[in-house]
Amino acid sequence: MATSLVIDFLGFLERQGHPRVDVCRAAGIDLALVEQSNARVPAAFMERLWPLAVQLTGDLDVGLHAAESYNPGALSIVGYVVLSCRTAAEALDRLARYAPLLNDGLQVELVDRAGLTICQFGAVDGLDSLLNRDARHVMETLAAGIVVTLRRLATAPLDPIEVTFRHRAPASLGEHARVLGPAVRFEHSQNAVVYSSSALDTPFISADAALLGMFEGDARRRLQELAARDGVSGRVLAFLGRRLRGAVPPLAEVASELAMSERSIQRSLGEEQTSYRQLVDEVRKNLAIEHLSRPGTSATDVAFLLGFSEPSAFTRAFRRWTGAAPTEFRAASA
Repeated sequence: MATSLVIDFLGFLERQGHPRVDVCRAAGIDLALVEQSNARVPAAFMERLWPLAVQLTGDLDVGLHAAESYNPGALSIVGYVVLSCRTAAEALDRLARYAPLLNDGLQVELVDRAGLTICQFGAVDGLDSLLNRDARHVMETLAAGIVVTLRRLATAPLDPIEVTFRHRAPASLGEHARVLGPAVRFEHSQNAVVYSSSALDTPFISADAALLGMFEGDARRRLQELAARDGVSGRVLAFLGRRLRGAVPPLAEVASELAMSERSIQRSLGEEQTSYRQLVDEVRKNLAIEHLSRPGTSATDVAFLLGFSEPSAFTRAFRRWTGAAPTEFRAASA
């Protein structure tokens, strides 16, 4: 899933008086990994955060309240696409299209029926995930996020006709009625937010056709990259993103983590038209650009972090990746 979602939720808890450093420590989460921009982290991170959030805040409706305070930037490129859409209908369509960029275990589908637009959401079929095991807070956050966002951005009042959930009704429904509206149903066949199709033609105050085209181009590219990384190469990239700290993990370590033989990994990567060396190079490049974009980061520190034998080797690699020396890139970023 996108790190931006985890960061936004940690920010919500911090505003409740729970510093993110302490929360991550209690949940056994590597904060440095979460704070890598445009990265992806295991969905297990949020699976550990939800019960901890309820425990820390004492808020049984923490999902609803987190959605009320979220920043559209938490949705990363998907958020920028939604903000630039011309109408509410267009925004829901783009959310359904680019939902995997937020969580590749999530599917969002729009169904038009008898003048209604039904936005259905849930786990990808056949996936063993939190979305199937204990989905209450995730689904309530998603529903509330949709309702709150459309209300904020629409140029006229826009409320759902109905909101439905598959999970059982909690003991108190007052906050559900306040945030989602009075027509909230539980133990339903699907998780969904239902709108009048004609109401979704309401324009957005933030509509910008030029920005929409630019942001959507980036979203399509990222979606294609995500689809291309569904195989062994995606698992190797995720492992490297977590473990590349001061030294490049040997292939044997990767093989042990993935429960595969080294030969099987090499064969699979070849079939996916890549190699372990190319994936290491890709992760190093992305991490180098990310670190050097931060003020005060030295090229020497980054070279050591990424497992280069000496700064000069890192400088040569960085120039190959970007066409510029690390110092030139850092100055331009500043």
